[in-house]
Amino acid sequence: MATAPETIDVSTGTSDPDYNVVLVLQQALEDCYRFQCFAEDARKAGDDELVELFEELAQQDRELADRVKGILARRLTASR
Repeated sequence: MATAPETIDVSTGTSDPDYNVVLVLQQALEDCYRFQCFAEDARKAGDDELVELFEELAQQDRELADRVKGILARRLTASR
């Protein structure tokens, strides 16, 4: 008889949702920076298609970061 596979715990190790929001903000900003570097590499190579793609991805991450910053600010202000 086959046994069910074990469940893997993928939690962050903390139950603090605000901490998770901080990590999402950090990742979005790092990704934005990375995509801008990729866009610059593509620009130097004359690859307009990739410049457009990477700039679009960077913009999406900037928008995400702005949204997350607003959420974090409200939560931190409310906790005072």
